[in-house]
Amino acid sequence: MLTIRHSESGKKGIDTNSLLAQNENRYSIMVRPFKRSALRNRLTAHLFDAILHGELSAGERIVEGKLAQQLGVAQSTVREALQQLEHQGLVTKHDNRGTFVSRLTTEDIEGIYTVRRELEPLAASLARERLTAEHLEELANLVEQMRVAGEAGDFVKLLKTDIEFHRLIWKVSGNKWIERALEVVCLPLFGCYLIKTSSGHIYNRAKDLEEHRTLLKVLSGGPPEGVRRVFTQIMETFRVQEIQNFQAAEEAAPTLSDQPVLPAQD
Repeated sequence: MLTIRHSESGKKGIDTNSLLAQNENRYSIMVRPFKRSALRNRLTAHLFDAILHGELSAGERIVEGKLAQQLGVAQSTVREALQQLEHQGLVTKHDNRGTFVSRLTTEDIEGIYTVRRELEPLAASLARERLTAEHLEELANLVEQMRVAGEAGDFVKLLKTDIEFHRLIWKVSGNKWIERALEVVCLPLFGCYLIKTSSGHIYNRAKDLEEHRTLLKVLSGGPPEGVRRVFTQIMETFRVQEIQNFQAAEEAAPTLSDQPVLPAQD
């Protein structure tokens, strides 16, 4: 428990403003940051691995209280970890229904791309006029990180970097409504793709890398209308590839075990 000692400020001769300033300084020294974030991050990583390895299966409902008891942590910590996973697209929260491990059907993917094909090319054309040399360098670094991760066989890192590439473009567009819409629509897509293709056995990294280099090239020097056209074409390529990959992953998926999520390690 944090104990704060109060000083008397009503005595004659005491400068109240000076006393308040001293108290504020003392309070800032006495209050130490909690280590709650470290536990939350460990739990997020643990649940991330549990989802990728099928211990929490696609479409499964995650009950915060039950999971907190099983893992020996506070329910509020579980809630914070799930919020981080939702931000990565690995879980989806439905009002009045709860939180579920993300799961999409072919029809869902088609619906998502109906929106993405319209909004991401628009975001890219807007971003083209706002991109700085620093933005382009960051995008180039992300493409290079994708290459390195792919060659190392780290497909989780590759796919997470892929997501960051696109999110940076959405952000630089300068239109927060487009950015928010793409976050809502696309993160479950990226999350499900991460779950289904994390092993890399159905992922064509060379083709995907080349497509991202094409996007970077047109962003670096093409006119806005040209950027929009190229992004529209590649969004259609992504749509076809992802439907094929999802179907292949469904066919190759092993039967998931009913084993519970193992307790997190300290």
